[in-house]
Amino acid sequence: MKNVLFACIHNAGRSQMAAAWFNALVNPDLARGISAGTEPGTRVHPEVLDAMREVGIDLSKATPRFLSTELAESAALLITMGCGETCPVVPGLRRLDWPLEDPKGKPIARVREIRDEVRERILQLLAAEGWARATRQREGRGMAPTFETANAADLDVIRALLSAGDLPVDDVDEHISEFLLAKQEGATIGTVAAEYAGEAALLRSLSVAPSHRGQAVGARLLAALEASAASRGVRELYLLTTSAVAYFESHGFSRISREDAPSGMRGTAQFRTLCPTTAICMRKTLPASSTATTGTP
Repeated sequence: MKNVLFACIHNAGRSQMAAAWFNALVNPDLARGISAGTEPGTRVHPEVLDAMREVGIDLSKATPRFLSTELAESAALLITMGCGETCPVVPGLRRLDWPLEDPKGKPIARVREIRDEVRERILQLLAAEGWARATRQREGRGMAPTFETANAADLDVIRALLSAGDLPVDDVDEHISEFLLAKQEGATIGTVAAEYAGEAALLRSLSVAPSHRGQAVGARLLAALEASAASRGVRELYLLTTSAVAYFESHGFSRISREDAPSGMRGTAQFRTLCPTTAICMRKTLPASSTATTGTP
């Protein structure tokens, strides 16, 4: 097992992102990433926490630490990011320098760009060293996502994804078990949920991480949710949207009057308070599922 050490000045931004991406993408049998700083701060920068949560990586428990000579000597490769000549000199230690911008205090849009640049550099490093996960099957920029049900530990990640998509977050904790997550290479890259009422369900909270938009993640999440809903006997799927009418029309939804939605849908928080009255109501009829419960032996 090789240690790859990512170092910056405060160990509160670039090096934390790099080590986290490295450990999410590397074959864990071959290497692991660690990080440190020459003048460690007291905590990871808040804007870095937010940007990494958007891609499903939680750094809230990460603590900056000092880049000692002993720590550097434990590494097979040292990658510096702005600490320059203040980093320890270890004879024979391979060293690379990545001229990455410090994300501290930057607008979230710029922090996302830095985060994504770090990810691309990590991918290039893993490919060059032969350390990538053996199961990686590339589709565009990543392997095909997998899907799993959320739990309470996913609350912060889900809220970050929804906030990035300008979607309501107020009642997420009340419906956490109804959320489906799209995962890719150890990170949460999208989410969707449904509120169920007999043979009808309200689709809500479809959001994809900004770094993974344009890769059909939303369409895959929607298909996974529709399959799950159909298996539960749902025949009609409803939603409210202010800006994605064309998208949902392309996936078989049609506009209807809000008054035409079932009373169970109109009684949800999404209809009553969370979505504006200008939101368009849409409906899709799902095909019957062979695994749906029919009520007969």
